[in-house]
Amino acid sequence: MCKVAIVKCDTYEVQDVKNAILKGINLIGFELDRKDCVLVKPNLLMKKRPEDAVTTHPAVVQATVEVIKEKANRIIIADSPGGPYTKKRLESIYQAAGIKELEKLENVYLNYDTSYKDLDVENTAFKKLSLISPYFESQGIINLPKLKTHQMAVYTGAVKNLFGLVPGGQKAEMHFRFQDVRRFMEMLLEILTVAKPMLNIMDGIVAMEGEGPSAGKPKKLGVLLISEDAIALDYVACKIIGLEIKNVPLLEVAKEKGILKPEEIEVVGGRVEDVAPSSFELVLRPEISFVKGRLPHFLASFLDGFLSPKPVFDRNICIGCAECFNACPAQAIEMRSRKAYVDLKKCIKCYCCHELCPAKAIKIKRSFLFEKILK
Repeated sequence: MCKVAIVKCDTYEVQDVKNAILKGINLIGFELDRKDCVLVKPNLLMKKRPEDAVTTHPAVVQATVEVIKEKANRIIIADSPGGPYTKKRLESIYQAAGIKELEKLENVYLNYDTSYKDLDVENTAFKKLSLISPYFESQGIINLPKLKTHQMAVYTGAVKNLFGLVPGGQKAEMHFRFQDVRRFMEMLLEILTVAKPMLNIMDGIVAMEGEGPSAGKPKKLGVLLISEDAIALDYVACKIIGLEIKNVPLLEVAKEKGILKPEEIEVVGGRVEDVAPSSFELVLRPEISFVKGRLPHFLASFLDGFLSPKPVFDRNICIGCAECFNACPAQAIEMRSRKAYVDLKKCIKCYCCHELCPAKAIKIKRSFLFEKILK
């Protein structure tokens, strides 16, 4: 039986968050053995302020550090954000996300090392998996995801947050290699089996609804979710915001593979129905197909291409930063006169452009016919 703790926490006061974490780890019976080095892995997707609800709130990171510091000689806070993996980019994100101040704490280090190493991983789709260097320095990972919607994955949480262990350019390569949503989810689950976080603490005090993971709206939920099992935690988080397994590609694949077993999950502390919001704006699965298996393959592929969501660029809002251009795995974007243009024939619909646009100049649009079918 796997335990997932739901702990109410209405503020980002560090002591309140710390008390909630301590309550949660007691509820699930977690104990941290003495470690020389622990890797704390928040979601630091991009250069955003804590109040934007894009990144893990610094209070959650600090409270976690204070909870584990007696059992760790060194604590490294590290993530590979979206886009290029450079020291300058890390510095700017740490500063904007409110993480920079934490390096003043004793034995706490922010990662500025942008090197990575290859890990042999037999019996997976990779054979070799590139991971950021702090992974190899640590004896355990504490995973600090943010509860958010996601245009490609529908929902992003504990499992998806571990994708940040893969260095920037390699992430783009994986998006290109695993274009099918199901294959991408299988890849994420394989990373989970390699990373094996010893504890997952989800920041759901203020979550993100709507056009996540970066262009959505902050949504107050007032909860922390805590578990040793990342996929079980994601299952409970989805139940809270009203998502069923069939609506979330990651959960669907995990259940099929026997990794997710809902009947073996015990929710402790709070109850799902007590913390579930009255409304939560969700996104639809991007790969819903109404024609596969019903029409000839060439016609089904054409109609799916027509019906599937597409990125639409508003060049009146575009600031010409080229974040989308630099991040696009398919090289489907070009810059003309400091404005971004996308070639939809090359687009693989990973929505990295939407995810990393600081100006929210990219929308994911579905065809009028698609919307009518779903009504």
